[in-house]
Amino acid sequence: MKEQMKLTRDLTLTAPCGIYCGDCECYKAKDDPKLLAYLVSASPALKKGGLPCAGCRPINGKCPAVEDVCATYTCTLEHRVDFCFECSEFPCGKLNPSADRANTLPHNMKVFNLCYIKNYGLEKFVVQQPEIRKKYYKGKMIIGNGPHIE
Repeated sequence: MKEQMKLTRDLTLTAPCGIYCGDCECYKAKDDPKLLAYLVSASPALKKGGLPCAGCRPINGKCPAVEDVCATYTCTLEHRVDFCFECSEFPCGKLNPSADRANTLPHNMKVFNLCYIKNYGLEKFVVQQPEIRKKYYKGKMIIGNGPHIE
C-alpha cells in the first residue's frame, strides 16, 4: 500500500513534476524586493500579481511562468498522484527533456528528481537538492560518470 504523503513544507515546495519550488527565483522573490522587481521587469511572462510565488501546490498549478494552469499539475490531479513517478504513464512527454533554455531552466532535471524522490524519499531529496542543482548548472560532465564539481 502506498504511504500517504503528509502536507509538509517539503511536499508543499516540491512540485508534482519534481521541480523544487523552494529554489526557484519566483519563490525566493518573497524575501528579496530587488529580485521581485527584476523578475517583473525582465520577463513579460511573469505577472506581478503572481509574484512572489508560493510554490506550485499552494497556488494549484497556476505558475506565474506559464500562461494558464500547468498541464503537468492538472494531469497529476486527474491521475490522483502526488508525484508524476506514481503515475502508470510515467515518464510521459510532459517530462521529456529539451535543449531549449537548458542552461537557465531546471526542466531537464524533472525525471532525475522524480526518480531520486521515489528511491530515497522526499526528505533526502530536499537535503540533496542544492547539490543536485549545483551539479546540473555548474558541473562538468564526465561521460559515463555524470556531472562532477571540480
